[in-house]
Amino acid sequence: MASAILYLLMFANAAAAVVFPWIGIIAAYLIAIMAPHYIWWWLFEDLRPYYWVIVPTLIGFAITVIRHQIKTSMFATRLCFLVLMLWIFSGLSYYFGAYVDVVNEWRFYDPELMFSVFEKTLLSFFVGVALINDSKKLKYAALVIVVTTIYMTYWANAQYFIFHKFGRLHGPTSLTGQGIYNDENNFAVLFVTGFPFVYYFGVYLKKPLVRLGCALIVPLAWHATFLTASRGALLGIGGVLLMYFLRLEKKAAGFLVIAGFLAAFAWQAGDVMKSRSATITSYQEENSANERLEAWQASMGMMAAHPLLGVGFASFGQAFPDFSDKRPRVAHNTFFQIGGEWGPLAGITYLVLIFSTIYRLRRNGTRLRMMEATEDNHLFKCINESCLLALTGFFVCSMFLSLQGYEVFYYLLLLANATLVCSGYHASLIPKRIARRRSSRPGVAANAIPDASSASKLEQHA
Repeated sequence: MASAILYLLMFANAAAAVVFPWIGIIAAYLIAIMAPHYIWWWLFEDLRPYYWVIVPTLIGFAITVIRHQIKTSMFATRLCFLVLMLWIFSGLSYYFGAYVDVVNEWRFYDPELMFSVFEKTLLSFFVGVALINDSKKLKYAALVIVVTTIYMTYWANAQYFIFHKFGRLHGPTSLTGQGIYNDENNFAVLFVTGFPFVYYFGVYLKKPLVRLGCALIVPLAWHATFLTASRGALLGIGGVLLMYFLRLEKKAAGFLVIAGFLAAFAWQAGDVMKSRSATITSYQEENSANERLEAWQASMGMMAAHPLLGVGFASFGQAFPDFSDKRPRVAHNTFFQIGGEWGPLAGITYLVLIFSTIYRLRRNGTRLRMMEATEDNHLFKCINESCLLALTGFFVCSMFLSLQGYEVFYYLLLLANATLVCSGYHASLIPKRIARRRSSRPGVAANAIPDASSASKLEQHA
């Protein structure tokens, strides 16, 4: 019976995605991020749900393009340009990287398979950029991470409180151990990036009980992170809370949140998390930290030897022995992983992408606070702050984990791009002076800004 309902839902979604492809891309991200086929694996059997969703979505997208219903302004942003550059760098490193075809005992991943997965991730991103182009679609798109975080928070806490599983907790997997959250660190990053959205979901709805419920889920999400014993995620939460504190007008509330987190850590972190977190600053005495430094040194050697294309896509392991006499491993740092595999220019592009997006979200959030309190502006403000906090936490995590292909990252960039463009923030690739000249010509409309007076105030205060 359950399988029949599942197939019925798949058919219904496929039909809807052809007519309204934005529904399909949201469903695709729900499947990619929540991964229900690993949670309820017995229902899906040999079914590949992502393809059931993405194929009709691409058909609907093609129809939309033919009908000239695509807003090109959604693509004319620095964010999209930088993601495109990463896509180009990754492709060049795959086809021309020196170590892609090398097969040895340190070939941790199959480059062909990994590149195929990464191509699908970037394809979903750019299709999503075109389709998530107004406030209504953005609101539903943001619900993906809200729903996923709430469910996974329940799932993780149930493993501990109900099923009494101890040690480092990973996410749901199939019987063979497959799943996007089979690594504890990846599972932890989901909570780091997800709990700001849960909090601001309560703020957006304005209903006291809902807001209280969302606020109570946040410490449970922290506890789920503790269960993974990920030190990078622990630092990521610290980054989120610091940014949250800096963004608050009333700092007393920020002190209460930070105190609440410290209390939760002291009470519920557990022996594994506490013992691992105690080694964060004493890297000289900790094997894992020393191994990371060795991997980063090897990455710098790769970037120096292959300054244009790196050693090759997903080829860090097989190249490692030529640049270090230590035991090969992944970089455990997204910048060094990208720089070593795709080339130093790609690594720099990643850093510029992260910092420029955080910078623009910060400025846009300030602008939105000064604008008229309309329903759309309230939505934009909540999603803007959620993306700002989530990307801050992600960046901190990425300094200790290799997350270059992490689906949640590109989903956050999609939400950030839609928020910046739809809320009227000037994030265009066109220089401001040229934009002003064009807008001053007769018959040429200026870029729409919800409140021009607010924009001028921002320039004075930012």
